[in-house]
Amino acid sequence: MPSSYPDFTDYRVQRELGCNREGGRISYLAHRLDASDELVVIKQFRFVQTDTNWQGFKAYEREIQFLKELDHPRIPRYLDSFETNDGFCMVQEYKAAPTLSERRTFTPIEIKKISLSILEILVDLQQRIPPIFHRDIKPENILIDEDNRAYLIDFGLARIDREEVAVSSMVAGTPGFMAPEELFNRPLTKASDLYSLGATIICLITNTRSTDINNLLDDNYHLKFEHLVTGVNPLFTRWLQQTIAPNPRDRFPDAKTAKQQLESIDIENTNCVAIELIKPIQASKPLISIVGTILLFSMTAFWIGNISRNQSVNTTSTPIPIATTDTITGNIWFDRIKPRCNAVESVTAINANPPPADWQGIGYAAACYALAGKIDAADRAIAQLDPTMRPQAVNIVFEIGHPVADAGDDKSAGPIMELVLKYWPQNYMAMYHAGMSAYALGDIPLSKQRLMDFLNTYKASDGWTNNALTVMGKIDQGIANGSYPKDP
Repeated sequence: MPSSYPDFTDYRVQRELGCNREGGRISYLAHRLDASDELVVIKQFRFVQTDTNWQGFKAYEREIQFLKELDHPRIPRYLDSFETNDGFCMVQEYKAAPTLSERRTFTPIEIKKISLSILEILVDLQQRIPPIFHRDIKPENILIDEDNRAYLIDFGLARIDREEVAVSSMVAGTPGFMAPEELFNRPLTKASDLYSLGATIICLITNTRSTDINNLLDDNYHLKFEHLVTGVNPLFTRWLQQTIAPNPRDRFPDAKTAKQQLESIDIENTNCVAIELIKPIQASKPLISIVGTILLFSMTAFWIGNISRNQSVNTTSTPIPIATTDTITGNIWFDRIKPRCNAVESVTAINANPPPADWQGIGYAAACYALAGKIDAADRAIAQLDPTMRPQAVNIVFEIGHPVADAGDDKSAGPIMELVLKYWPQNYMAMYHAGMSAYALGDIPLSKQRLMDFLNTYKASDGWTNNALTVMGKIDQGIANGSYPKDP
């Protein structure tokens, strides 16, 4: 009976390993037809398939060049390439190990070992000159052998420093595993692959299929997994939270640092108190949206009735107090003070419990003031920082205030987003929410300006863009009823 597999002159296909038929890409396990009878992986790109294009072919070409120059024991080697009647093939070393995407259960100790094994590869890639970013770390691209050693595959989207291996003008990667900066075409850092690694490890620790990762994402593209984690050291949960912080500045700076931190964690010590990891761990943004949502209700209740009091407090030029020693980090400080971040108690609470004397501590203090409706006080807090630190601090305000805008509280969200734009004028989501809030509050000139800025900055065609265009259309028609489409 004739084989249904393609006939490659120097190779005999044994079975199919995976495919993307719509994109014309199929991988095979094959034998080399020579004395070695070596098992190899053949990645085939077929131009005759529907929707295939030269961009994918260029990805293979550049991946070949990349693998030729890369020699790492846990990255399958490039062996050969050849043309076919309908496309192109690349041949790689075969590793007899399944991918992490196959349904398997791992113990906490095994998960730690797998994590460290992947980090070892990333450390090597990041220490090269120039550093290498994989850009598509996910369970399907990680092989695990019987000793839980990891092998990293599929470098078709990799980037060497700022030069892409897979030439593309579009965002490339896998939703749910892509770092936010990759999703929005912002500059990559050594922390970008760490986000994808964190999402991958979350799949293991929560027993979530990679295809279901989106079920853990909230409306702000934050991975919410803590409620699914049991039987592990809280420090490991904190470590994971830092790897997936939406802002790359709040993650570990590189794979080496992340690896060192993980090595020190006894993953099965469930009696450990999470606060013990305070010093090396910075602010963990996945918690912020929850905090902001909780505070939204108390903030709204006090906002209208305390406008005059806010003004009298906020006009003073006295800088906010800061702690003389950094005994805790900003996010821990904020977690303790959050019940008092309202218009009545915030000033007294912050005076009695000063935040840490760094940009994060000041950022959280400003966020507390902003949630209390004291925008002037929040402004003064940010202004007392070195100018280079202000955008990072105001990003904390944005992350905590973002749920206010999502909840439709325009009276509160508008001033918060205007504060964010004062120190981070490129924040297009702040432009969007500021524009929508201004429209709802009847400030049509400001709304038009903010939404124009958003549309000139944010080039994606999606629900955000459509909503902004809808309101711009209303403005052009002279419609000022204050209503606008709900967030996508």
